[in-house]
Amino acid sequence: MNTKVINLRKPLLEQLLNNAILNSMSWAMDNCCKRPQEPDYIAAMSLKFPKDLFKILQLTFLNEEFSVTGVYCHQKPIVDINEVKRPELGDLLLVYIGEDYKRKKIMNSLLLQAKITNTLEKEISSNEYHQLKLYTEWPEFTYHRAGCLNGIRRNIFPKTITDGAQYLLIDDNPYTNGMDGDIEKFPMGCAIPGSILMCNDSFSNEIINFLKFKSGRICDVDYHNTKDEWSKMIWDLLRISCGQFSKRKNAGLYRFPRKNECKRFYTKHMEEESIIYDLLQEGENIDSDGETGVSVIIIENNHFRNNYDGGREWDYFNYN
Repeated sequence: MNTKVINLRKPLLEQLLNNAILNSMSWAMDNCCKRPQEPDYIAAMSLKFPKDLFKILQLTFLNEEFSVTGVYCHQKPIVDINEVKRPELGDLLLVYIGEDYKRKKIMNSLLLQAKITNTLEKEISSNEYHQLKLYTEWPEFTYHRAGCLNGIRRNIFPKTITDGAQYLLIDDNPYTNGMDGDIEKFPMGCAIPGSILMCNDSFSNEIINFLKFKSGRICDVDYHNTKDEWSKMIWDLLRISCGQFSKRKNAGLYRFPRKNECKRFYTKHMEEESIIYDLLQEGENIDSDGETGVSVIIIENNHFRNNYDGGREWDYFNYN
């Protein structure tokens, strides 16, 4: 997507994204037998939000091809950083694969750790400092509860805060409160890791910046040959997430194969242009513990659209 075009259409795009986020949160509230928890909102963002996001991208960028895929996992990968407690790698992973001006594939990533709050500032409790250490210092870690990845080491540089790993602040009563931004209220926001999480942007605007590569961390597209440890970690998460099982009864979701909990929406010419095929094929061969993976939203984009057919939904639950 062209940055100039994104900037031109940003007001509409941000409003539509905010509405879609609210709709997803409403879905979580309607499907929970009690007050939604963080995993319920992540389920909504990975299963309900992708369809709305796909429609928004179609509406906003009429001459481009898109694929949007959502995968939900309840149990997150755990890593060992030689602390008493082992942190989660994250709750939600955003991945964007687009093209540069030479039509070369480029990839962006954003790993998010979710926290419920209705204020712009949230203090990290002492029993969550192991998670904060991971996102602020990136010590060498070993996968601990990550299926076939268990025992594999990753050593990410630089050893400091990165735009590729942030906190996602979720207002659990968005219609009554809504986080108070400088201009308007918004249901979700993002914060740079710190002992006090300070919301620096709405999640909708973070997504817009993510599509412009202004937010997030660039990855290598060729995951078979990359030597970059961050890229290896992102592809690790994508691979295991497409081969897992899930159970989240509180959100009305039941245990079934990971591919049955993967929603994909795409325009005609993106059907065979997706990384999802390879990831699912690899995922079917993964010997995992059955429940570990990170929830993901994968956005894929090609510049030019021919013979537009209105787009379609590929629901893996009905796909043979």
